[in-house]
Amino acid sequence: MIENSMDHFGRIDANPYAWPFDGEWSSGDTALLLLGFQSGGVRGLAAEAERDTAIRLIGAASRRGLAIIASRRGQDPDGGALARRRAVLGDELPQKGSADWQFDDSISLPLGTIIIDHAGDNAFFGTGLEDTLRRRAIRNLLVTGLPTDGLVHATQRAANDMGFECLTVIDACKGTSPARHDAQLRITTFGNGLFGAIASAAAVEAVLGNHQE
Repeated sequence: MIENSMDHFGRIDANPYAWPFDGEWSSGDTALLLLGFQSGGVRGLAAEAERDTAIRLIGAASRRGLAIIASRRGQDPDGGALARRRAVLGDELPQKGSADWQFDDSISLPLGTIIIDHAGDNAFFGTGLEDTLRRRAIRNLLVTGLPTDGLVHATQRAANDMGFECLTVIDACKGTSPARHDAQLRITTFGNGLFGAIASAAAVEAVLGNHQE
């Protein structure tokens, strides 16, 4: 149930700056972006804790009326150059329609969730995601997903170039290794927020009014 479709919120305690940079965000201009929380990805990265954190954020965002966007990465049955290259590198893309391609069974997406399908790491490439966000006047993105050193960072970098203000929710993301996860977060915050800011889910929930000790 949506409590207020146009709530305005205070800044989130984030690094390297209190997010968003201009202090302007509301339920009407912000989306929760869920990248790659698919069965194969959650299992392969043992990312159950990060998935459960994302589930909490889905609940909080849904109650406060934020748009929710979920993406699935997968290849067509006939593959393609990208899929062949990734397979050689040991990163098998799930085939569309397969069990590994489906969203994780624990995730219940609210009615009205926007679903984006893409082959590469950048959820904007070839998907119409930017147009979807522009039509809804969304300017701020809360970014979660798997892996940090793939879908999350590639998509956030693209979003940054398009002018979206991004916040990576660090414990709702997991990398292919802890070192790679940490490295991507350092790149995000490089230069006083080159690609946005980072914060914990608790910091986001505290502002959305959903924090639980």
